[in-house]
Amino acid sequence: MNENLNCSATNCAYNKSRKCFAGGINVAGSSADSTSQTTCSTFVEGSFGSFTNSTNDEYITPENIICQAEKCKYNVSKACKAEKVQINEQDASCETFISK
Repeated sequence: MNENLNCSATNCAYNKSRKCFAGGINVAGSSADSTSQTTCSTFVEGSFGSFTNSTNDEYITPENIICQAEKCKYNVSKACKAEKVQINEQDASCETFISK
């Protein structure tokens, strides 16, 4: 199992055992200068299994992340190139964000 994406937002409907089972992740915050200005816009309040597409066995890896944070050093043409990604528990921000 790939351990490169850890989602601590356990109150998200796509989160199962700290893995994301959404069809893809979109990190918002096009003009973000810090982690707190980013957010996982795929986040949906709820418990795992609330959506039919969230019950498959395919989970998200960093390669499946669209990143709008243009100032993040891991953003390459709106694709996340970080080796590991951490989504914050309190506000679903991207804890991996590092300014260029």
